[in-house]
Amino acid sequence: MDPDTTTPKKLTPMPLRGWVLYDGICPICRASVERWGPMLRRRGFDFAMLQTDWVRQYFGLGVGELPAEMKLLLPDGTQLGGVDALIAMGRTVWWLWPFAVLAGWPGFNALARAAYRWIAVNRYCLGDVCPLPHHAPPRRHHAITTFLELP
Repeated sequence: MDPDTTTPKKLTPMPLRGWVLYDGICPICRASVERWGPMLRRRGFDFAMLQTDWVRQYFGLGVGELPAEMKLLLPDGTQLGGVDALIAMGRTVWWLWPFAVLAGWPGFNALARAAYRWIAVNRYCLGDVCPLPHHAPPRRHHAITTFLELP
């Protein structure tokens, strides 16, 4: 396979700052693109779903296979994922820049990474859109929980 045929440049021009690659099935991801997309597009980013053919080919993904996190593909071929991608995009927006810097600090970075991992793992089951069957855990009735449930 010719490597040039798998690059986004061959199919569409590379945005000034890069491609934001997100899970097109994830409701949180789609809502984020809808909300933040216009602002980030004005700053030179464009968006593509990880399920898009050129993205799957570029990353060598099989059908139905997805990375564990969103990706930011920079024009020089550098790939950032998850929190690192969010930090890079945040630094292009003046009012997000302080949060991006803070998220890069060691203690905050570990917290941001843990939060991102939890959201990424649970992304299909947040917001009451979980495709998995719901099995409520058995409830224990203790005096405190009974008291807290009183009207």
